[in-house]
Amino acid sequence: MDKIHICLKSIFGDSWLGGSLYMQNLARAVASLPREEREAILLSVVVRAKKGEGERVFGPFADTVYANGLWKLALSEVAKQAARVSFMRGKLLNPRQYDFVYPEVAGAAAPYIWGGWIPDFQYRYLPQMFTHTQIDRFERAYSSVARNAAVVILSSKSAEQDFQRFYPHAASRSAVMTFVSPIDPEWLRPDPTEAQAKYGLPDRFFLVSNQFWKHKDHLTVIEAVGRLKERGTECVVACTGSVDEKDVSYFQKIGDKIKSMGLERRIPILGFIPRIDQIQLMRRSLAVIQPSLFEGWSTVVEDARSLSKPILLSDFPVHIEQDPPDAFYFPRGDYGKLADLMAKAWDTYEPGPDPEREARAQTANGERLVDYGRRFLSIVRRVLSR
Repeated sequence: MDKIHICLKSIFGDSWLGGSLYMQNLARAVASLPREEREAILLSVVVRAKKGEGERVFGPFADTVYANGLWKLALSEVAKQAARVSFMRGKLLNPRQYDFVYPEVAGAAAPYIWGGWIPDFQYRYLPQMFTHTQIDRFERAYSSVARNAAVVILSSKSAEQDFQRFYPHAASRSAVMTFVSPIDPEWLRPDPTEAQAKYGLPDRFFLVSNQFWKHKDHLTVIEAVGRLKERGTECVVACTGSVDEKDVSYFQKIGDKIKSMGLERRIPILGFIPRIDQIQLMRRSLAVIQPSLFEGWSTVVEDARSLSKPILLSDFPVHIEQDPPDAFYFPRGDYGKLADLMAKAWDTYEPGPDPEREARAQTANGERLVDYGRRFLSIVRRVLSR
């Protein structure tokens, strides 16, 4: 039997870390399959990345990685050409013979079968957080996916319900594939107190690991820390993540708010840090805080699950759908309720790591990762068998 040739069209970089990690984790999931299942697949990845980065990140999991200048040669132009020269045979426009490309946004004439990915419909629910140009871009891309994709993969049941409501004509082609955050066993070897010292943090701190985008709602956390300060509880919340380059005003607003409330020492902004450092700080923290107003399927929540860390979560439906263990919910934007949860956690929890809990979480994570890879392949096989 011929191998199924799957091509992952990867997002890469820190402009959208969630999307970048999504593709890395999917490649890991496929690679984690038992040998007899993995050998039935030929996995290629095309990625635009700095020299050597694509190969370093995806090389251990893919059979072939096409990076840098090969991006367009590998994939980007073939779908356009197919629409222009429909009389040409597929082999000429799909020389690497991809059976399935994901995620893609191409036309019906693409010389390969492709699937689209829609993480969420945030722009419809929170349009005030987007420009007209951004909204138009989303509408055009998602409409094309709904119209032409062989399958439309959604990251949550909530997003699938939205998709089926917004694009009823494509409802039968939707599929839910929730993702898993794999934790490399090597990441559990370092002493996380070294990362704590590296970033000048005290022994006791909470962690917020979200990009500095409006919908991540750091302002609620700042208000909660201010409320606790008034009560005499001087807790620390470290914040990691990159700045939204399209709208730096939100990051500036965060800084101004922290300064005006006199919380500079209580809310250190660490910025974008290496993934390994982020994991160490998460391991060391008392708990993770995820205040986001909207998510497709939260990577932060999955990271906390994979490390068996307690997490204080906004009550957004997808967070509830993710249902991580040791989760405590507060109404979105309610800094008073968040402050109450933080105060209880501050008095109850101890700094990590907890090796026994991490070991149990790793076992469960490995099983969930295999299930994730199988779910993806079941979707691919179902599409190819039509």
